[in-house]
Amino acid sequence: MALLYLTRLLNHLLHRGYFPNVWKHAKVVPILKPNKPPTDPTSYRPISLLSITGKLFERIIANRLTTLVNQLHLIPDEQFGFRKKHSTVSQLVRITDYITHGFNIHKHPGMASLDLEKAYDTIWIQGLLYKLISLQLPPYLIYILLAFLVERSFTVQINNAYSIPKHTPAGLPQGAVLSTTLFALYISDIPHPPNTHLAFYADDTALLVQSWRTDTIARRLTYAMDILNRYFTKWKLRVNVNKTEALLFTKRHPIAPPVPQFQHTMIPWSRNIRYLGLMLDPKLLFTKHLHTVTHKATGVLLQLFPHLARDSTLTILNKLTLYKLMIRSLLTYAGPVWSNTSQSNY
Repeated sequence: MALLYLTRLLNHLLHRGYFPNVWKHAKVVPILKPNKPPTDPTSYRPISLLSITGKLFERIIANRLTTLVNQLHLIPDEQFGFRKKHSTVSQLVRITDYITHGFNIHKHPGMASLDLEKAYDTIWIQGLLYKLISLQLPPYLIYILLAFLVERSFTVQINNAYSIPKHTPAGLPQGAVLSTTLFALYISDIPHPPNTHLAFYADDTALLVQSWRTDTIARRLTYAMDILNRYFTKWKLRVNVNKTEALLFTKRHPIAPPVPQFQHTMIPWSRNIRYLGLMLDPKLLFTKHLHTVTHKATGVLLQLFPHLARDSTLTILNKLTLYKLMIRSLLTYAGPVWSNTSQSNY
């Protein structure tokens, strides 16, 4: 009976375009990042705790929004972030297929990885609403999304101490179910530079080009990054030039290849680029990636050894679950991508 009443209430609020303020208040708990100094405020990752009832209401809104977005194909095919039947591994397969195809026709593929600084926190709410209206979403969805986005507040909790409530004038709420879809819609009109292959997973942005000439690769990457940077600036998103990386894929050894530029800064070619958890290298050998995950998995194994040892009181089933969740998942991630690595890496 209570569930039926709650369902009716949430549907009523949905069609009235009303999202209660108490459901929009977040309790933020700062968590120290690994190997970071505790005295530096930037060393903490803020974790937002939201109202359970508010999150149920969000699920209802998100289901309707996602259904409409999929029916109208509002999100470009290059965006794989938090979409059904789209995963990080699927995007990585798409990228490595493009690079392998370049190798097969004796071209040098080049890649640039852009880092959007605090992408979700800096979303321009008025700009987002303008885009939602331009996409011709139903009025009731526009009104409920407006109510969801505005007048949000948060309180920071450290141990048993609480800060005074603060309002958030911009950005999408962290931990909200709707935030990922709204961000994908916000950048759905991103321009597609010529001769460029784009790849997105939420805010993780990669550009790929290929050519027989390395100077053409550098020029195309520079031009593509300039186009995207103008778009991001227009819509109040910031790209961190210090975290922007470029990688030249080649089976050969070109002499002093020219480097691309971004925001009038030279972007030197990296030896490796980590994208979506996979370490890419110039020849797609994945040696660095496999060595890294093997070392990490060994460290996890040593930490869990007291629980996995023969004299442990855990059952075999529990030990197997620990192994699958903590160790095997590390070793097998993106296996379809790196499985054709050389025999020396096994």
